[in-house]
Amino acid sequence: MKKVYTKTGDRGKTALISGERLPKNSQVFEVLGTLDEFNASLGLVVLSFREHALLTEIFAREKEFLLDLQNELFKLGAEIAASPKVKLEDVFVSKLEKEIDFLQNDLGEHWRYKFVLPGGSQISAFLDLARTICRRLERRLVSLDNERDIREVILQFVNRVSDYLYTLRTWVNEQLKVEEVEFEI
Repeated sequence: MKKVYTKTGDRGKTALISGERLPKNSQVFEVLGTLDEFNASLGLVVLSFREHALLTEIFAREKEFLLDLQNELFKLGAEIAASPKVKLEDVFVSKLEKEIDFLQNDLGEHWRYKFVLPGGSQISAFLDLARTICRRLERRLVSLDNERDIREVILQFVNRVSDYLYTLRTWVNEQLKVEEVEFEI
C-alpha cells in the first residue's frame, strides 16, 4: 500500500502531474487549492440535498447535476496540473447554460434579478458560499492565465458555474418557500 506521505514536499516544493516541481506558493497551486476548496464546498450542498428528506425527489435532478459538476472540477484540476490526458470537457459549458435556463424558466415570475442577501435557507447559504469560492477561483485563474496560457473555455466554464450556483440558490429558496430579502439602498 502506498503511504499518504512522500516527504517530497517537505521543503516547500511539489510537483504537477507533468513532473515539473514548483514552490507550493506558485499561482498554479493557488488555483488548485481554491479549486479543491470550491469542490469541497459543493460537497456540503450535495450532502444538504441528501439530508432534506421531504424534498429529496425535487432536488434529485440538481443533486445529480452537482455530482457531474464535481467530476468536471476534478478534470479541470487535472488540466491545470498539466495532465497530458485529462481535460475539462468543452461541452459542459453548454450543459451549464441549459441548466440555468431550465431553472430560470421554472422560477418564472419568481426569478430574482435584484441583489438579495445571502442565505435564506441552509442549502442556499451553502450555495452562496460555494459561489463566492467559485468567484475567487475565477480570479486566481485569471492571474494564472497571465503566467501561462490556459484555455479560454476554462474561464467560460468557471464564470458559468457561478451563474448556475446563483440561479440554483434562488430556485432552491423558491422550492422551500423561503422569502428572499432584497438588498436595500
